[in-house]
Amino acid sequence: MDILDVIRQRRSIRVFDRRMPPRELIAECLEAATWAPSATNQQPWEFIVLTGSALEAVNAITEENFFQRLPDGTAFGDPPEPMKTRQQEVLDAMLAAAEKGGIDPNEIFEKSLRFFDAPVAVYFVSCKGTDSLYQLSTAAALENFLLAAHARGLGTCWLTVTVICAEDLKKHLSIPEGRELLGGVALGYPAADAPLNKFLRTRAPVGEVTRWLGF
Repeated sequence: MDILDVIRQRRSIRVFDRRMPPRELIAECLEAATWAPSATNQQPWEFIVLTGSALEAVNAITEENFFQRLPDGTAFGDPPEPMKTRQQEVLDAMLAAAEKGGIDPNEIFEKSLRFFDAPVAVYFVSCKGTDSLYQLSTAAALENFLLAAHARGLGTCWLTVTVICAEDLKKHLSIPEGRELLGGVALGYPAADAPLNKFLRTRAPVGEVTRWLGF
């Protein structure tokens, strides 16, 4: 599969079947993550892979503490235009897909707090730095992971809500000071016929977000 096809076809999966991906397959995706570029090749990332009772424990921590840890009392914030319009478009499409699939729209957010009940979750941990270089490097590793998983028939969803309770989770997972949770990724096999896995999502034309200088 061409890399551009992988990039275009990858999407966030919100309904998983219960099959457990083989550990070896997950490890292949994590190795792809380690080949991301990083500032002076420092590779400032670590990965924590959870399933079973270990995953249930972190889900319980997030569900119990989420709303008191949320800084502004809202899950989605108030982005500027035109990002706000794009956000509303995808939320509308998601809610319509939920209705089509017989899912209560409130369940979408509730399930996001527990990785959409995926059989596996992966936390991406970054070193803290004086600037954003470590976070950017770890985000690049996370994207490599998402693309590798898609190329191997797995589904993923990058969920920032799963790290709102970062300090609670760091304590539970014995993550030392000097490191931070950058994001959590739900991982598993996509449920084949779920409308929530198929609704239309778009991208702004590249010409709207690009400035060409000196050409």
